[in-house]
Amino acid sequence: MKIKRELNYLFALSDTKMNTIVAMKIYSDESKKNVKEFLTKSTQNQERISITTDLKIDYRQPITDLKFKHQFCIFNTKQKLNRDIHTYITQEKVDKKRNI
Repeated sequence: MKIKRELNYLFALSDTKMNTIVAMKIYSDESKKNVKEFLTKSTQNQERISITTDLKIDYRQPITDLKFKHQFCIFNTKQKLNRDIHTYITQEKVDKKRNI
């Protein structure tokens, strides 16, 4: 999101069991430091069980440091798989009509 023409990032944490947003904060970047700070403050006094995220690499280390189980969003995983397959087929010039 842009605020005063500057790109910023909305961090949001939701509880899937309660189907509600439990924390939101805007940061100027998606650094590992900001991810860890957001998760630490948002989950203090809460049992840390698991977090589901998209496939961003910068989320992995803070989540591991905070002892969450980490899983990836099925939707994002399917999107990446489809992009990777498309890229492979395009770059390798695979015959799409040929049975694999």
